[in-house]
Amino acid sequence: MGGKILTAVLMICLGLCGCGKSAADGEAKTAFTINGEAVSLKEWNFYVRMNQMQWEKANLESLGDDMWSIEVEEDKTTMADALKEEVMEIICRIHLANQHAEEYAVALDEDRLQETKQRAEEFMGAYNKELLAFAGADESYVFDRLCEKELSLLVEEAATASYEPDIPEEDIVREGICYVLISTTGVRDDDGTVTPFTEEELKEKEEQARRLCEEARASGDLEAAADAEGLMPVVSSMSMKEGLDTKDPVMLKEARALKVGEISDVIRSEDGWFLVQHTSSYDEEGTEFWREYLTDQARGEEYERIYEGWKSSARIEPDQEVMDEVDVKIVLKELL
Repeated sequence: MGGKILTAVLMICLGLCGCGKSAADGEAKTAFTINGEAVSLKEWNFYVRMNQMQWEKANLESLGDDMWSIEVEEDKTTMADALKEEVMEIICRIHLANQHAEEYAVALDEDRLQETKQRAEEFMGAYNKELLAFAGADESYVFDRLCEKELSLLVEEAATASYEPDIPEEDIVREGICYVLISTTGVRDDDGTVTPFTEEELKEKEEQARRLCEEARASGDLEAAADAEGLMPVVSSMSMKEGLDTKDPVMLKEARALKVGEISDVIRSEDGWFLVQHTSSYDEEGTEFWREYLTDQARGEEYERIYEGWKSSARIEPDQEVMDEVDVKIVLKELL
């Protein structure tokens, strides 16, 4: 295997995807065009290889060496096919946005160029030389690709800068809560191994939760009572509408039923024992954060609509024979 990998790397060093090809061939060959703009074989190879590395790191251990031949769709689309489809979408998004940069009068200023140059240097230091060679990456090339990506982000920002979404105020306003979780899932060590609590320890956790409930109700301050117990209270906010929060739904249901100032009974959940206090009918910081979050989310959706319009009217013309020169196989695991 090591000899095969070395041979593959050497082939990439000599030429991106074929025996005897010069490095210039990777630039000269066109994998596909977007509105007449050429995407070179070298760029196609770069994005495929770097994304292949990420997919292998995430899935190789669980799926095994045959992962790229696994069919992931009923139409017999393999994982290798899915990777290439995703990479083509990544490249299209970047190039289509860049093609509209002049329309939105955006460009990378000197500060952003310097930041991108630093990121290119960090990128080159983050991977071993063999993997970078296999991806056809040197610092100058990485810098160019990062600049394109940065410009696409500026276009996205400019395209939606004036968009003001119509978000109902009831979806934005947040009310204050403070909650405490006394976990019953066990103790996790540095390796991620969880040691379950004993029955005696679980009983102690339940007693601690009930004691905390009594102390908090006596003082009217769950946060202070939790601090006194050496626990970690969380001061947060919630929406009075269901479905807008990612916190524990059992805890939130109890919190919404409380009047301002009230403290819940001990709440049992999959993670442990909860206590929650409804602290205010209006949380200014949480409301402003949520307003910004929902606005950003809506602007992201608006940009998707704009981008899909660009894409639907774009002329995207692949050269399948050239694109197939980048063959996705299990080769990167030796280089990670």
